[in-house]
Amino acid sequence: APSNSNFIVIGNDGGIHSTTNGGTGWIESTTLPVTQFYAGDISYLNPNVMMGGCQDNGTNRTLTGNLNDWYDITGGDGFYCLFDYQNSQRLYGETQNGAMVYSVNGGSSFSGGTSGLDLTYTNWSTPFVMDKTNPLTLYTGTYKIYKTINGMQSWSAISGDLTNGHVQNLGTISTVDVSKSNPNVIYCGTDDANVWVTTNSGTNWTKIIAGLPNRWVTRVTIHPDSANVCYVTLSGYKVDSSGAHIFRTTNFGTNWISIHGNLPDAPINVVVIDPNDTKTLYIGTDAGVMITHDIGVSWDILGGGLPTSIPVHDLKLHNPSRKLVAFTHGRSAFAINLNLVQNITSGNNIPQQYKLYQNYPTPFNPVTKIRYEIKKDGFVTLKIYDNTGKEIDKLVNENQKAGVYEFNYSIYKNNLASGVYFYKFIVNGFSDVKKMILIK
Repeated sequence: APSNSNFIVIGNDGGIHSTTNGGTGWIESTTLPVTQFYAGDISYLNPNVMMGGCQDNGTNRTLTGNLNDWYDITGGDGFYCLFDYQNSQRLYGETQNGAMVYSVNGGSSFSGGTSGLDLTYTNWSTPFVMDKTNPLTLYTGTYKIYKTINGMQSWSAISGDLTNGHVQNLGTISTVDVSKSNPNVIYCGTDDANVWVTTNSGTNWTKIIAGLPNRWVTRVTIHPDSANVCYVTLSGYKVDSSGAHIFRTTNFGTNWISIHGNLPDAPINVVVIDPNDTKTLYIGTDAGVMITHDIGVSWDILGGGLPTSIPVHDLKLHNPSRKLVAFTHGRSAFAINLNLVQNITSGNNIPQQYKLYQNYPTPFNPVTKIRYEIKKDGFVTLKIYDNTGKEIDKLVNENQKAGVYEFNYSIYKNNLASGVYFYKFIVNGFSDVKKMILIK
């Protein structure tokens, strides 16, 4: 501080620290919502109990779901973590490069969970997943797939090397999933663009990359009722590509079909299939959370209130309560109650006279289309606002005939910076506001 040289504040990937005595003692801030989550989980037995693996903040857990009730239960960097869905005393976590641990006393103490693993090559965020029919059976991937049947006390390899080698920090397994309907079926993906499947618990593996781009595989997610149906998402950051990549197979990966639809060009990090309606998918992207109700024909932004300028690295759905939690890499965790955003009806059959559409593309740079429809003549205003509510542009302010109108809005008109903006549409007493995102 210019007025007090003993008052110093530092920012780091663990958060904010400050000192009032020139560095003799430092105080860590524990209330800023800037946690960098890699992954998270919700207890099936109590949806208020959650935990997540955090950059430089270990594995953090809450027992109440309150904002002031998160505390670390493991050290180092935190990554994948899981609750046993039948036993609240058993949970799993890890630090970087596959250093897995497990607890049998609710997190009071942890034991090492790497016996039998070859950790020569591991992903910074080493994936592990729990069998959906036996919670003591788990699978993980280093550069091979391993299986434990005793809750991480010991592991056995069920594959050979599934990567293309180990060069330039590549050559590790980045994602793994096991089928709920057929536990003999396991899919996995690697950071060097391989996707594999076994239908006999690892006895034989088949590479299934025909039609997929050469990208880091972020997730494989298996349909809850059909082991032959799987989704794969990929990220092109390693090759300087920001495209949205999500594919679906219905034949164990023999063929893949892109379902990216109208998604913005932002990497996809995770996909969740809604068990109540398997045509509905939720994805976490580098531009927020998106939803489709038609297996990717069209996508929409899910809900409001979630920052959209940071990556969502993990999504977890607690289906009995319909609670969906997004674990972000830089703005902590957010929850939404899906009961409040689905199956909403107006209760009447009055035709809608006016409609404001979501801009496309979003996020955008440098131009986006804003479209609206009026079925009755009226005086129309269409204005742009920043996230403080300040009006920054007026696109329309005139009487208009019934019809469909579309405008191209360019960032160059007002020299806009990256961020969240809003456009408000008013006609004949009707008004609607929608959010749009600019990423430069």
